[in-house]
Amino acid sequence: MRRLLILASLLAIPALAEEEAPLIPERPALMKGSIARVDPYGGWRDDSRSSPELLTLLREQNRWTEQRLADLQPLVKTLQGEWQRQARGEPMPVAWLSQAGSQWRMGADGSLWQRTDEQAEPRQRLAPRQPAEGYYELAAWALHPNGHWLALAEDSRGDRDYRITLLDLASGKTLATLPHRASDLLWSLDGKTLYTVANERSTLRPWQLQAWQNGKETLVYEEADPAWLIGLYRTTDRRHLILQSNNHNSSEQYLLDDGKATLIKERQRGLEYYLDTQDDRVLIKSNLDGDLGLYQAGNLTEAGSQTWRPLWSGKGHSLEKWRLFEHHTVLQYRKEGDDWLDVLDADGKLRHSVPLTEGAGTAWIQGSQDPADTGVLIRRQGMAEAPHQRWLSLDSGQWQDDDTRAVASPYQSERRWIVGKDGVKVPVSLVWRKDITTPKALLLYGYGAYGTPMRPYYQPRVLSLLDRGFVYAIAHVRGGGLLGDPWYREGHGQQKQHSVDDFLAVAESLSRDPAIDPARLFAMGGSAGGLLVAAALNQAPTRFAGAVLQVPFVDMLGTMTDPELPLTRQEYAEWGNPANTDDYAAMRRLSPYDNLHEAHYPPLYVTAGLHDSQVPYWEPLKWLARLRAHSTGTGPYLLNTELEGGHLANPNTATQRAAQEYAFLLDLAGVKH
Repeated sequence: MRRLLILASLLAIPALAEEEAPLIPERPALMKGSIARVDPYGGWRDDSRSSPELLTLLREQNRWTEQRLADLQPLVKTLQGEWQRQARGEPMPVAWLSQAGSQWRMGADGSLWQRTDEQAEPRQRLAPRQPAEGYYELAAWALHPNGHWLALAEDSRGDRDYRITLLDLASGKTLATLPHRASDLLWSLDGKTLYTVANERSTLRPWQLQAWQNGKETLVYEEADPAWLIGLYRTTDRRHLILQSNNHNSSEQYLLDDGKATLIKERQRGLEYYLDTQDDRVLIKSNLDGDLGLYQAGNLTEAGSQTWRPLWSGKGHSLEKWRLFEHHTVLQYRKEGDDWLDVLDADGKLRHSVPLTEGAGTAWIQGSQDPADTGVLIRRQGMAEAPHQRWLSLDSGQWQDDDTRAVASPYQSERRWIVGKDGVKVPVSLVWRKDITTPKALLLYGYGAYGTPMRPYYQPRVLSLLDRGFVYAIAHVRGGGLLGDPWYREGHGQQKQHSVDDFLAVAESLSRDPAIDPARLFAMGGSAGGLLVAAALNQAPTRFAGAVLQVPFVDMLGTMTDPELPLTRQEYAEWGNPANTDDYAAMRRLSPYDNLHEAHYPPLYVTAGLHDSQVPYWEPLKWLARLRAHSTGTGPYLLNTELEGGHLANPNTATQRAAQEYAFLLDLAGVKH
């Protein structure tokens, strides 16, 4: 009976007048991979992303989407104006790198700044490299120890297949261009070698460590296992370079100090370890005893054994960050969803345990401090609390400054615990405007993958929804990491259905809240969160009045049965290996594309990125085409493909797209201004 009432209410909501969508015709193709199946829309896959027929189809879908939203342009512009004016909170502290007798800072636009004194005005050493139009991402940079050469990891397509550009800052000349790289790059301790990581051509897997020296490259290490990938980092004291290889739940590390990859400890299935050093201290974050904890080795040689001294136990906690100081070790972790900080002395003894958040808020160690510091910078925010930061004394465990910020706010946030389908308690973070007392619309966001906790951040854009009578909520479903590794394990692989059950249980519970209008529930999810929302729509098509799916991972079977696609072999542990009968059966039951059926699907706004290497454009394209063919609803079912971007939104169009998404939902909720 409730579903019939909701459907009747949906029909009463002011909606966009339906017009015929441009047809996405079937184009059957035999699916690539280990299991032969015919995909009715599989022929729209074009790995080159250059087919004129494909580009024409995508442009036509974009044109139709713009046309369908044309009447909402005043609202779109109003939202964009509001977002420009809304408070962002205390700005992030500017991070300067001390090197070659100066301090250096890199802008997101590719500009480089140098200052010789903290009080001096910085001077620009490199002009912005971001073009006026088109996609651009500066993912990483590395300055030569003498300050003369600069290496940049740049992406001009959005596929995260980076180009390393080595520049001479004095002459402005390009010394080298190294294509098809990951974003990791480090100079050797003596400055003679630039280390970069090459991507495997078809899968973009970071798999080879290359050493560039005097215009020539040498292969240092190659990861042969297709389920593993490599990365680079420098230890806290900057005395050692670490090459790391890892898969989903195991790792192996090498020292690069002498230009060779010297093994620290060989890989063991299920064992993770991550080494750091500060002077004579050698510390290791590891799951040696089951949960990620902190250990100490006597020296680098002993790090190769397993005779590590336990310093901090991860039992019941989820260790996220740690920082080494000269006389302290600082650990940031989550306990029952809240953020905490423990401070150990140089001998590993616990000195202070400090709660950082309670309820719908989040906090973390900000940046990378100087090891000589006697305080640690903590940045905090909440769903109704603008970001700010405070210093915590490592010696006393007390805040070094008073928090005198005004607490008066028109918004209210809280964390609730909702009993799920199998009796588990699911946390959900909510925020709303206190002075709006009429039943509110609800936007429910979900992700639930990779152990990512989906922190309850302050989002200025969300305030525009709250001011128009919405509640915004984040369902912290299993598969995410808010409640630690056990919470993650219960929602991945063959247990993935738990994520969907939790999401629908949260939606059902909130629909019974007298402050919420059950006919105006909306869903949003991106990437793996798009899979969550799409699966929920298959299993409860009339639960939501509309949804936004951002670059959604919706063709689970098609992707996971094709090992030549980026990420597939590295993610068998997350989603399942189709060669395993039970894994395949679980994916077949859940895969959003394969479980579309005749049903009254709600209006949808779906985004894609032409050069997306994580969720290829054809997934949302095929899914939406098949959904249109099966739905008994009137839609609209809109597709917006970013033709100059990938998984991340093009910075030049991101605000416009987000405003369209919000305007789409507001219109469905009956809000026009």
